[in-house]
Amino acid sequence: MYTINSDKTLAEAIRNLEAQRELELEILKKHTEYTLNQLNPVNIVKEKLNEGIANIGKTIKTPQFKNSLLKTGIGLASGFLTKKLIVGSQGGILKRLLGTAIQAAVSRLVIQKIPDEEKE
Repeated sequence: MYTINSDKTLAEAIRNLEAQRELELEILKKHTEYTLNQLNPVNIVKEKLNEGIANIGKTIKTPQFKNSLLKTGIGLASGFLTKKLIVGSQGGILKRLLGTAIQAAVSRLVIQKIPDEEKE
């Protein structure tokens, strides 16, 4: 900062400070507007949905996802068939509960026993 010796230099310094204050106020307003826009819940949800949709495409194409999906499908199908063989089309509540427990156990066992696809 420079030394103020006269009214003229004082007035010039005041104008410069006022101009600086106006510029900083405008920058602050723009930044506040930007921040409020970024923190708007609708915009946050939109951004996250777009990121998720973009990542789903990549995930679905991976061999690990396909292998996992296949393992899960085979496990669930085998559990369902086991339950149908044990319980049949009709059965009491106890028999159905037992069938559901066996279905879950068989599904889990099959999913665990199917080997993972080897990475090359």
